Amino acid sequence: MKNIFTLSAVFLALAFTSCTFVQRAEQKPERTVTVDGEGSVLVTPDIATISLAVNTFHRDVIIASQQNAEIVAKVINALVDAGFSKEAVSTSDYRITQDISNRNGIQYRGDYRVTNSINILARDISKVGNAIDVAVKAGANQFTSIDFSVSDMQAAVREARTLAIKNAYESAKLMAGTSGAALGKILTIEEVSNGYRSPQLYTQRNFVGNSMTDETSISPGKQNVTVTVHCVYEMISE
Repeated sequence: MKNIFTLSAVFLALAFTSCTFVQRAEQKPERTVTVDGEGSVLVTPDIATISLAVNTFHRDVIIASQQNAEIVAKVINALVDAGFSKEAVSTSDYRITQDISNRNGIQYRGDYRVTNSINILARDISKVGNAIDVAVKAGANQFTSIDFSVSDMQAAVREARTLAIKNAYESAKLMAGTSGAALGKILTIEEVSNGYRSPQLYTQRNFVGNSMTDETSISPGKQNVTVTVHCVYEMISE
């Protein structure tokens, strides 16, 4: 009886080893091709954020603040009269500083400076130049920057993704074919990056007086929305 159990155990062990060997023999090394794809879409910005400021100076900080508030109110009212809503104009920064100078080791305190920085949201790019002109004529005396953006960014990103994946597929197909194989299914796909570089016109320009004769002309041009993907494809024998 003991011999029968021993033979059975040996037979089972051999059978298991044989199955394992067959299973391992059937497993072929996986062949893959790894590529990056990029897709870019040109978009035209349709929103602009204009940054301007009103600066007032006076020895008396109260007077400097009051003068600033009066001018800012004039700027806002002028923009509303020009077709901008009050909600489109907002304060981005407010500061009170005092000019201090040193001469011969002695500290001299000068005028107080009150700066009220405002943002103007323009949903019509054609009105950007007019907004600047109106604000400056009403008393804004510092231009900071203009930031352009796109209202429907997701549509552009989707299109760029599609182009990036197509670009990756074409690259992988070429590489697989050149190596004597056919391109199989995609195994992994990863979006490495997507982005839109917001075009910005930046300057710190101070205006003296309100003598502006020519209308300000602003053109944002076109910008790229770019997506990069990292893909791994299976390669199969033809």
